[in-house]
Amino acid sequence: MTTTHIDDHLATITILYEDADIVVVNKPPGVVVTNADTVVGVTIQEWFADFLHKSGAQNLQESVGARAKASTRASARTSADNWQKQVPENYAETYGTPEEIFQERGGVVHRLDKDTSGVLLLAKHPGALVSLLAQFKQRVVSKEYLCLVHGKMRVDQDTIDLPLARATRNRMLFAVTPGGRSAQTEYSVEAFFPQFNLLALDVHWSELKQNAPQGFRKRLSSYQSFSLLRCKPRTGRTHQIRVHLAHLRHPIVGDRVYGGKKREKLDAVWCPRQFLHAEKLSFTHPRTGQLQTVIAPLSPDLESALDFVTAE
Repeated sequence: MTTTHIDDHLATITILYEDADIVVVNKPPGVVVTNADTVVGVTIQEWFADFLHKSGAQNLQESVGARAKASTRASARTSADNWQKQVPENYAETYGTPEEIFQERGGVVHRLDKDTSGVLLLAKHPGALVSLLAQFKQRVVSKEYLCLVHGKMRVDQDTIDLPLARATRNRMLFAVTPGGRSAQTEYSVEAFFPQFNLLALDVHWSELKQNAPQGFRKRLSSYQSFSLLRCKPRTGRTHQIRVHLAHLRHPIVGDRVYGGKKREKLDAVWCPRQFLHAEKLSFTHPRTGQLQTVIAPLSPDLESALDFVTAE
């Protein structure tokens, strides 16, 4: 496990796994994955382009229509020269050639929300990318998230099966909508916390009070309980876990979009962001054909947030 800086003022990338074909990182919170005109700051996609260039692997700017020939590492050179072998036999160029897709996506296989941390899979060359994209499309990739939500779940284990579509009031958001795209989220309760930990609040109050809204302590009575969930999305809709849980009136702690304004102001005092972490990812390696599982430890900011709901 190694770490590199994505930006001296932003965050540090921890590499959980790397070989000649793929890189798996523990995405830090506050970082956008893919490039866009509206994005401020360095993205994971930009960081990865620089990472490949510095490591002597395939340069993203030279990926279309050519194989990498400048690798300084034998493993990377072998991977680049033979990436066509990893392209699925039934691959159709409906959306472009593997090289074109690689240039467009910059090796990014899937995305996580800006404020979500955890396992993120990146491909070093076009063959690995289209192989992994096919697995996501076929829903054979297993993803597991940890999230802290408000309230006690009605049952400890269930599958939320509710269709999602863009919200009518704000097209940037999503909502449970009849006729929307099919979406299923399996969850299980990892732990239940019956009350907020006032002792932990007292210990950290000197550093928290400057960001606390007026009457914060009195308003804590609106907190009833909390549940730590393990969620396994069977589909990959945007904001899926967040929308599903908010619809059940168990929004994720710290969710500024779907958690409700009053609750969000209280959450922000002790939980710096939405408590959603992509803990585990399992997929078939594009070269070996073997099942590969990578786990990302819970980030320090969320570990600290758990202190406020865990009784001494």
